Amino acid sequence: MIPRFASWLALSLPWPAHAVPRDPLTFASVTAGATHTCALTTGGRAYCWGSNAEGELGTGARVDSPLPAPVGGNLAFLSLDAGVEFTCGVTTGGAITCWGRNSTGALGNAAEPRSLTPLPVTGGLLFRSVAAGGDHACGVAEDGVAYCWGANLEGQLGTGDTLSSSRPLPVAGTLRFRSVTAGDAHTCGVTVDSLAYCWGANRHGELGVGARGARLGPQPVAHHRRWEALSAGARHTCGTTADRHPAVLCWGDNFHEQINPRRSPVILGASILWLPTYASEPRGPVAVSAGRWHTCIVHRYASPTVSCRGANFDDQLGEFVLGTFVQVSAGDAHTCALREDGAVFCWGRNASGQLGDGTRFSERRPVRIAEPVSLGP
Repeated sequence: MIPRFASWLALSLPWPAHAVPRDPLTFASVTAGATHTCALTTGGRAYCWGSNAEGELGTGARVDSPLPAPVGGNLAFLSLDAGVEFTCGVTTGGAITCWGRNSTGALGNAAEPRSLTPLPVTGGLLFRSVAAGGDHACGVAEDGVAYCWGANLEGQLGTGDTLSSSRPLPVAGTLRFRSVTAGDAHTCGVTVDSLAYCWGANRHGELGVGARGARLGPQPVAHHRRWEALSAGARHTCGTTADRHPAVLCWGDNFHEQINPRRSPVILGASILWLPTYASEPRGPVAVSAGRWHTCIVHRYASPTVSCRGANFDDQLGEFVLGTFVQVSAGDAHTCALREDGAVFCWGRNASGQLGDGTRFSERRPVRIAEPVSLGP
């Protein structure tokens, strides 16, 4: 802990702030929400930091934390996903628990308007993965059926109507999914056959179907490719193809050039891309993450290995992102990445402590997250 912040941190945290006298934690994944961040250790323990106005850190309190704090409940997780003021995770037993804001039923449980600790999603289903969006969440069950819950004004639950639900509902149709991803008000998924489908809001082309207008159920993305993974941002979507030489394609909102520069001859000045458009340089893309107004790509054959494009009001595109990174996650105005050795680095806006370095100073260059706080001496 940095000495000049010691007294401030002691007042800010909901427990005594004790540095943990151990080697830095080794992480397996990181996920950036709107103004908070969470990461999963190789042992399955979840830590979160940043804004906590709605309990999205899962610590049992509503106090922001600029240091990684352990999620309550003593649960072991397989995966995590941070949304807008809420977070969800799949436990090692296959159950989904969520915490944070629940005004739209995004926690999958009607019990409370918010939950400060992990709350089980109702229904008793077992899941393989989960995706948290703006006001809704979705998960892929063990049999490949996708379920969604929360707000549904734009059809983002994919149930064929616009009725919101605080319990999981199956996505319409007979598709079986390998993964799903949730944006502000749209959802996309990759089927077990590696095909891409999207549904929900489509004012900005975020569904990639070639035309405007919301879709209340899964619609095939208008590009005859097989896909490895998709990432839904606020109003745009990106994906990596399942080719021998993979590429990144994106579609939707390009106002901030989060897909491609508008001066590019490929898009001819368009601020909305209704169809999937190539968005990666030939540098072996490994993964892509779509944030609110920016996009980041992890490259295999490049230095730096992480490149970002789009809005940069808060330095969320980063500078000198050096090292071998294997995953990146783009939030609203900050970005975090997982290095090959299990270390997590973040950059961009830090007003709520979402960079996890113990301060509230925004950073252009990556900073390594600090030692976590503990719940006791």
